[in-house]
Amino acid sequence: MADAGLVSVSVKTARLMRGMDEKECQRRNALSRTKPGFALKSGDTVKVVESFNDGFLVEAGATRKDSCDWMGVLYPSELEIS
Repeated sequence: MADAGLVSVSVKTARLMRGMDEKECQRRNALSRTKPGFALKSGDTVKVVESFNDGFLVEAGATRKDSCDWMGVLYPSELEIS
């Protein structure tokens, strides 16, 4: 059964409106590990994986189709949807 809080998403990519330093990326990472030194800059493009009522699950640093360096929830004010 789908989570009632989920909203379907047709968005594929978004641009970050603000950067996140290494510490914030580590704190907000949903993956078990964070690549050392990984940070996000304002203007970086991220892939939108899922949409919720109050945010988006996104991934960044995808080096392969089935892999990424960072995954976390970002708020609508932190993204510019394309």
